[in-house]
Amino acid sequence: MTPAPSSSAPPRGQMRGANWVLQAAAIAIVALLVWRLADVLLLAFGAVLIGVLLHALATPLIKALRLPRPLALGLAVGGLTAVVGGAVWLFGQQAALQAVTLGELVPRAWQALEARLATSPSGAYILDDLQRLRHADGLVVQTASRLVQSSLSAAAATVIMSFCGLYLAFHPGTYLRGVLHLVPPQGRARAAQVLSACGEALNRWLLGALASMLLVGVTVGLGLWWAGVPSPLALAVLAGLAQFVPVVGPWAATIPGLIVAAAQGPQTFAWTAAIYLGASQFEANVATPLLLRQMVELPMGLTLFAVLAMGVLLGPLGVVFATPLAVVAYVLVRHLYVEDLLGDSLSPPAAEAGGAP
Repeated sequence: MTPAPSSSAPPRGQMRGANWVLQAAAIAIVALLVWRLADVLLLAFGAVLIGVLLHALATPLIKALRLPRPLALGLAVGGLTAVVGGAVWLFGQQAALQAVTLGELVPRAWQALEARLATSPSGAYILDDLQRLRHADGLVVQTASRLVQSSLSAAAATVIMSFCGLYLAFHPGTYLRGVLHLVPPQGRARAAQVLSACGEALNRWLLGALASMLLVGVTVGLGLWWAGVPSPLALAVLAGLAQFVPVVGPWAATIPGLIVAAAQGPQTFAWTAAIYLGASQFEANVATPLLLRQMVELPMGLTLFAVLAMGVLLGPLGVVFATPLAVVAYVLVRHLYVEDLLGDSLSPPAAEAGGAP
């Protein structure tokens, strides 16, 4: 005879329900930790970007000169440090002085612009709307204070990310194996392929972003210097760095330049607006298709929504890393959902139509 099941054993349905409850609780705890540690995770992602950059700089040395990876990375770090240090030595003092001058010019330029707008009915209407939001002087002071605090926080975060990025670049296998151990054994080979695809996409995007930042900074700086706008170097550095955050960053970087130019007269203002517009259009429609054709591309609509979503969910730091996070999400969706789950095969991202990040 078959022995009767023990009356003390819980029914199978209850065990299954308990498992679902435990899984849901685990997911909720992980989601809460991710939410609470969002800034830390974003800094870790920034360290990954630095590691990817160092890897991209070291790869040509490894392939061309057949150097060992540690030596190639050491040369890449030394070369990058020399370039940054040389740029700071050549232009740092001048840029810092111009930045201080710019901080003094913007409030005065705004007051001069306010006085000109008050002389016309349409200008007075615009000023009334602005004053309903907040008094202009108070807005400038608060914005400057926030920029100083943000700059100090960004400097500390950059130091932390740089050291973590160095560790990642010199010992990538250790961290990669640690991530793969979180995946079930039967899926580790596929996970390694997807992580490699994410790294390659970030590599291409990062090179394209750096080229875009350099191109826009040089173009804007030369144009503003030719137009006679005060502090052209500081405005050029601001315009170049703003390219890291697409759509939102370039528009925000034009505001100080236009305010300063408006105080110099209508002709200077018109030339400054044309310079900013021409630099952005040249970068988007000429340089990107010709020079960055092999870089990863994202649809511009997806990029814009990524910036807005990350800004709402994660704040300013989310806006900074919105585009590379969108690149990673784009690759994950392509490989894990479209290819693995749906079974479709898509062309590489660089071959698709769309705006560059």
